[in-house]
Amino acid sequence: IIICKLYKPKNLAGAASNEACLFTNPEEELFVGESELCIDYDVSAETSLDASSTNWTEGVEMTPWRRIVVFKADKLEPLIRSIRDAFPPSAQATPAPGAAAAVAAAAPLM
Repeated sequence: IIICKLYKPKNLAGAASNEACLFTNPEEELFVGESELCIDYDVSAETSLDASSTNWTEGVEMTPWRRIVVFKADKLEPLIRSIRDAFPPSAQATPAPGAAAAVAAAAPLM
């Protein structure tokens, strides 16, 4: 079981479509493809977003959600390999100085 942070456009927040979802950690999207069960729930009432934390959405109002993803244990190793292939260490961007602290301060805890 994993719990993913994602965002859905406000006008499609109730929709079950994965196409409009933005995962905070894009590698988690691979788990969804191998899942046995996914449950989405809206956490907008428990989180606070200011306008500066959502400027990556290009003007689209987003609603924070969580997704519980259940998958079989025998799929874990192939999933880890898929993640390593899809996100090799050399392709990862180096964050700007202080970016990690800013993200940590802006990210509310569940």
